[in-house]
Amino acid sequence: MTLLLGLLIGLAIGFSLGVYTCRRSEVNRYESRFERWRKETERAIALQLDQFTQRANSQLLDEILRKLQADLEGFKLHISESLSESYQNFLQRLADYTSQLVKNISNQQNILGRLSESIENISQNLNSSSSLQKRKETNKQTADAGLKSLPPETISREQVKIGVFLWSKNIRMKNLLPSSKKAAEGELDNKLNWISNLMGQRYSMIEKLYKEIKSGIGEEKSLTLCLKGNPPEVINYSCQLASTLRKVNFLKEHNYSKSSKTLMVKLSKSSEAIKFLSGDWLERYVKQQLIKFAREQGQKIDFSYIANAEVTLPNGSDFEIDLFFHINNRFYWIESKTGSYRDCIEKYSWLASEMGLGPDQVFLVLADADQETRSRISSSYNLSAISVEEVESLLYRIVRR
Repeated sequence: MTLLLGLLIGLAIGFSLGVYTCRRSEVNRYESRFERWRKETERAIALQLDQFTQRANSQLLDEILRKLQADLEGFKLHISESLSESYQNFLQRLADYTSQLVKNISNQQNILGRLSESIENISQNLNSSSSLQKRKETNKQTADAGLKSLPPETISREQVKIGVFLWSKNIRMKNLLPSSKKAAEGELDNKLNWISNLMGQRYSMIEKLYKEIKSGIGEEKSLTLCLKGNPPEVINYSCQLASTLRKVNFLKEHNYSKSSKTLMVKLSKSSEAIKFLSGDWLERYVKQQLIKFAREQGQKIDFSYIANAEVTLPNGSDFEIDLFFHINNRFYWIESKTGSYRDCIEKYSWLASEMGLGPDQVFLVLADADQETRSRISSSYNLSAISVEEVESLLYRIVRR
């Protein structure tokens, strides 16, 4: 009988240990509780055995076995409920973790999506830059080929750089004066250059006479200018201009009366006189000042220019550029106006933008506009409006920059 009870107790303990081994992580917390129950069970069994020994009653043994079985079932149920609760907690924690993991993965996907989009934009920009560079190289190669195909002596070696620049901006040159022709300026050209410099450098002193002459240009008539009350310099330079214009037959007559301080001139209808006095003198003056300062620098600068060049613009229209030049690979454009200019400003500003030139590279010389008007033009358009008196200092700064 003692052996049987020992086996039953061993079975109970073995079952508990088996459950404990299978889910040790969950049963550890119930170990102390089980130990108390075991001790109580052993005391009860010992008590019952004493009673059984004393009574030797088989009915009592059956009662002990049923009680032991009931206790074991209760303990088993308790363990099962505890494990079930722990398992539910485990599942809840697993669900929470899974939910958080899904959120993290979603966030990472969003981040990766933005990174992918950024990489695609960068790739597109790189491709665009590469395409732009290729187009520039293609334009330059096309320009070089186009310029090389021009007839001999159409363009000088120094002008090629300007031609390539304009061609790259989709501006096609139609004609240029050969270097040999430019170098072979005659006596008349030298005289006109001298007169142009006189008019440009002393413009404030000959302005009255010039405006009087310009008002009747194209008509063979006599004009009388009253110089009374003007400074001696105005009278002297006005008379000097009239005399030099008479010597090149751009005036048919001139006469100054000291007593009345009046200057009489008779205009010429020659096409050369009309062209020069209409505005060619100002273009010549700007060009001569540029050449003078550039020559003073000698080999210190890389310099070339084109003047009165006929071109075709990107929109297909024909155009004549007064003066375009470069100093050490920086390009400049100057237009000169002695008369109406308002209809040209927007076109000049647009073309400057097409060339990629700023107001410090594009200049409009105005002989008939006050300071307020020039300032308003400079602030409203992509160019700088300057007076005749400012030409010399401007070109000096550009060349020596």
